[in-house]
Amino acid sequence: MKNSLVAVLLFGAMLFGYFLGDDQTVPDVPLIFEWKIQSQAPKQSPDYQTLVEFTEKVNVMSQGRLMITPYSEGEITQGAGLFTGVKNGTTEMALGWPNWWLKENKGWAAIQSGPYDFMNLDGSMLYFFEGEGTRLANELSLPQGVIWRPAWWAGMELGILSNTKIEGLKDLHAKKIRIGPGIPADTLIEAAGAFATPITLEEIIPLADSGLLDGVEWTVPGATLNMGFAKSFPYLIAPAVWQPSVLADFLINKDAYDVLPADLQAILESAMKDYTLTTTLRSKNLDISAFRNFVNEGHEVATWSEDDLAAWKKASDKIYKRYRDDSATFNKIFESKMRYKSEYDDYYKTFGAYD
Repeated sequence: MKNSLVAVLLFGAMLFGYFLGDDQTVPDVPLIFEWKIQSQAPKQSPDYQTLVEFTEKVNVMSQGRLMITPYSEGEITQGAGLFTGVKNGTTEMALGWPNWWLKENKGWAAIQSGPYDFMNLDGSMLYFFEGEGTRLANELSLPQGVIWRPAWWAGMELGILSNTKIEGLKDLHAKKIRIGPGIPADTLIEAAGAFATPITLEEIIPLADSGLLDGVEWTVPGATLNMGFAKSFPYLIAPAVWQPSVLADFLINKDAYDVLPADLQAILESAMKDYTLTTTLRSKNLDISAFRNFVNEGHEVATWSEDDLAAWKKASDKIYKRYRDDSATFNKIFESKMRYKSEYDDYYKTFGAYD
């Protein structure tokens, strides 16, 4: 028994010497970072499904050193609470829409797409990746301890699904429409005299069934029609002129980001760009299929008349002036976008579609 005890003590001493001896080095143990990312999207939405792929890729590329767990809409927080959650460190990341952060600064309304903004998603992508867009967005977010990155481009949204046939703006008067907050809602109210509400996903169908909601603007065709809204709202007027090149965004807690080693920061940045390309292209491909199926199922689709488009333009000009007068940051970003748009439009007068 005595010999056994001595042997154990000697073995323990050898291990202690191995780890702490003068001629030995302590083996490197990699730090494991465990993050949470809250999405604005439900689990069945295509952009949530690619977000799950994003977290899996980060895990593989980091060899398990950066583990990000995705949460779908409402699992931790929702709506404008996504920004607060990242700012306070409840989650290390979020995936949302810039116009939801208006309570933080009205400048976010200029970061998001608005009526007669970039009319194609490639112009908006150029502005944020190669122009001033991302820098100006971070001027809004960094004072709150949040890093901003573009997430994916929905492009032109679907339009308004309604429970009665809508042929133009006159048919939307006094209707109760679910639409996102900020400029989209303000422009709809100004142009059509409709009532606008930014209700969340789980409220839409119950309100439709109770007759308290006349129409819904959600997002692009693939995601909107995948939610089953067309059962309650079988008529469509398109397109969504209030958001022609809409984009989503990543929010990242700056303190959490800053403690990551440089290689993990690089992996995260690379994975976010991969998510952007994958989700933008996959979503648009799904949009084409979803819209074709919607039409083939016999749903009626109306489009805006020239008079309606002129009314939309007049209304949006009025709303833009209101925001520009109210917010210096909105005006700064708006002017930056319009300068870039002017150069983009001039180029495509020659190099645009010719068919």
